[in-house]
Amino acid sequence: MSRTKFTCLSLVVLLASIQGRVFAWGSTWMGAGLEAMVSAARWKAGPFRYTGAFQLGNAGYDSDIYFGTLANPIPDYTFTAGPDIQILLPLEKKIVFAISESPRYVFFLDTRRERTLNNSFTGQAHFIFDRFYIQAGAALTNAKQRLSTELNINVRLKEDSINGLALWQVSEGTSLALQYQRSVFRYENTTSGTANISENLNRTENYIDVMAFLQHQAKTRFYLDAQYGSYAFMEKISSYKDSRSYSVYGGVEFVPPAAEYASQTAGIRGRINIGYQLFHVLDPLQNDYSGLSGNTDVSWEIIKLTSLHLFFSIGPQFSVYSGVTYYLQTLYGAGLARSLSRKIMLSYDFSYSRNKYPAGEIAGGSSSGVPADRYMTHALNLNFQLQRDLGLSLMANLGSRNSRFAPRTDSRRYFIGFSLTYGYSPGGLAMPSGPVSR
Repeated sequence: MSRTKFTCLSLVVLLASIQGRVFAWGSTWMGAGLEAMVSAARWKAGPFRYTGAFQLGNAGYDSDIYFGTLANPIPDYTFTAGPDIQILLPLEKKIVFAISESPRYVFFLDTRRERTLNNSFTGQAHFIFDRFYIQAGAALTNAKQRLSTELNINVRLKEDSINGLALWQVSEGTSLALQYQRSVFRYENTTSGTANISENLNRTENYIDVMAFLQHQAKTRFYLDAQYGSYAFMEKISSYKDSRSYSVYGGVEFVPPAAEYASQTAGIRGRINIGYQLFHVLDPLQNDYSGLSGNTDVSWEIIKLTSLHLFFSIGPQFSVYSGVTYYLQTLYGAGLARSLSRKIMLSYDFSYSRNKYPAGEIAGGSSSGVPADRYMTHALNLNFQLQRDLGLSLMANLGSRNSRFAPRTDSRRYFIGFSLTYGYSPGGLAMPSGPVSR
């Protein structure tokens, strides 16, 4: 057990003997969100509140688990399984401690080398005052997962991060916040020999965000976010990728009342987040990026029981290849969701994404200045709420990939399967628009 995880667990155990309840949640919108999260916890044990669910996810047949990365398709049957657990400890002096654990076993029937056990852990401390809200926490991830759209293979990532946030509710509708996050990424190499992944991607990232929020209506919260980021690579041979990022984002968060969550299509929800980013690479021989950046995901009811889903993201991502700093990834898509009844919903989403390298750079044999990877995906889902604590989702995905440097220029992939959730998935706290890992 790592020192960070041991410290978080020890702190919760040490304070378990303190009885009582939180008498006030202050006057901040984040304090109100924390109160809602604690109230939504399903079960109690002494001073603790907790909730949990067991997930059997993405169980089915995948026609190509590496999506065109290898010369020949590798089909297989697969699933992931494991619990999601959240434990909350609210104390009298407006303090809430929270830990979340999500272990996952990933199974492949024939591709035995891809079988693995993943885990993610978070620990947080929340301090609620009348007009101030403070949060500090840490997160640990140890998971073998798909690396990126640039290289569709499964790679183990060990990520350690710490974060802190301070929010000041200046007035009823105005608030200011300062946020910090530090993350360390360590990747394991694979036997594919495509690239030295750990050498090219192991790094430390730091972010500082200064944010302002304006909320004079219950359902909408406007914000402005000025962000500074730094990226330092661990291996000297990859130091040419060391970078700085200067960004300004603006947008709006849609916050439907709690009652609206009972309907999966009602109201408007999500976030519009768009801005400008200067991504400066310290090595003068490398290209910088300046331009559009952000991520948007929003849905709203266009007619009764039917919602329109729109999403878009754009920004530089570090490249796994030697000699190349980053590629620009753009994703956009749209979909529809229809409530067939109170317990059945049908949804369809279409997405298109592309990766483009800076002019003058070559990655994996790809010519530069043009899209190197293009993806199109169709996703169809039919969701059933079988019981209050049991949900079933049937899914069918069809994807196509056009790559300039993969063994197969044009690849097709489809997945047919289901996901099952038993219990109550832990609720999350609405966080300000913050760091986005590169």
